[in-house]
Amino acid sequence: MLPRAAEGSALTLGGVAQVDQAGGGPKGPLTGIRVIEFSQVVAGPSCGRVLAELGADVIKVEPPEGEPYRNTGTVVPNEGKRFQSLNLGKRSIVIDLSKPEGQAVVQRIAKTADVLLINYRHGVADRLGIGYETLSNLNPRLIYCRITGFGVRSAAATLPATDPMMQAYSGLMVAGSKVDEDGLPEGVSATAIADYTAGFGSAIAICAALYARHETGRGQLINSSLLRAALTVQDTNVMREPVYDATQRDPMVEALDAIRARGGTYREMIDTRQGMRSRTMSLRFYSGAYQASDGVVMLGALTPNSRAAARRVLGVKDDPTEGPVEDASAAEHVAALHRLHKYIADTIRSNTVRHWVDALQEGGCPAAPVNFPETMSEDPIVLAEGLMVDVVNETTGPQRVVAPLFEMSDTPTAVHRASPPLGGHTRDVLLSSGFSEQEIAALLAKGTVNARF
Repeated sequence: MLPRAAEGSALTLGGVAQVDQAGGGPKGPLTGIRVIEFSQVVAGPSCGRVLAELGADVIKVEPPEGEPYRNTGTVVPNEGKRFQSLNLGKRSIVIDLSKPEGQAVVQRIAKTADVLLINYRHGVADRLGIGYETLSNLNPRLIYCRITGFGVRSAAATLPATDPMMQAYSGLMVAGSKVDEDGLPEGVSATAIADYTAGFGSAIAICAALYARHETGRGQLINSSLLRAALTVQDTNVMREPVYDATQRDPMVEALDAIRARGGTYREMIDTRQGMRSRTMSLRFYSGAYQASDGVVMLGALTPNSRAAARRVLGVKDDPTEGPVEDASAAEHVAALHRLHKYIADTIRSNTVRHWVDALQEGGCPAAPVNFPETMSEDPIVLAEGLMVDVVNETTGPQRVVAPLFEMSDTPTAVHRASPPLGGHTRDVLLSSGFSEQEIAALLAKGTVNARF
């Protein structure tokens, strides 16, 4: 049985992990690893955040105006809420890469780095003098991770790319079959799925490359892309399997091509795709959302046993998908599926979310209420698991942020500090990279670097 939310709306601190902003306590597994991050928006910053939570010293290199997300949904100037979340635990240095002197500063800092992370458009790094060939020659132990849009080999390699654009190109946007009031596609999620998948995957690759370097003594180049990430999360839809494809995928593609050729609409194509996928419709009946009397219940039955449990709890007596189906597209079979769906919907609508979640869970079928993200910082399970962390942002004050993605017993992960102010660590980073006070003063005077005093 899922626990009930606490009474009232007051924010409670019980179960909230506390950050050690002084840097004390046990060290994370990447303590001592220096990461130079050239990133913007989501993919690169999300990767850097994971590395920072593992204990790495992640130094975010920003242009004089700050990276674009600083002023997206701003709390105060240069401090957007999205930026603050994606850049927890990092330090910030401002370098003007449009100046040769700025490029020289980066090249010098790179000699002290273990990892360089960049998600600029392919080709930009080379033009700025911070490409892989240049920096790996200066530091052969450097692990250089670049996240691009389409990759680095095709004719599209240098094109700009964003998560919504890649959801569209990769087919991911079609996955949820969402159509707006004009019959046009909606994104599969408001969350930047391709961005986050590329970012988290790149963090895994960087850790693997650090392990390999321990064995070989050499750094290496890591390539990731939003396209690669978007395909990865759709694996079975993109995968080719001749036996299945002959009866399912190939006829569907032919039908879609025919609709497109005669100028049919997107809504028509989606309806056709959905109809031809009716073979799996009953699986969605037991892993889908339903309106209850006071909210929405999500069923999560993904196995035969849990689907059988759902049938028992819901009183389903006649499921047309039990046993072999000769023709999944036959009108009689499709009509039976629709009757089943209506029965389940009407049954769940007859009682409360709490009733059905408890009954389904106790009966062996995973189920949960559909919650709103704005309420999750107060959720009793979230608090009991320590999934929120209290930090103090130097500019905007106290915050509650999401804890690291995972825990480790001996080398713990942590949110080591709030997101950095723009240029808040320029002087410290330069000093630790071997620059003298006189050199730093000259760079500041020329506007090559900026620092917050």
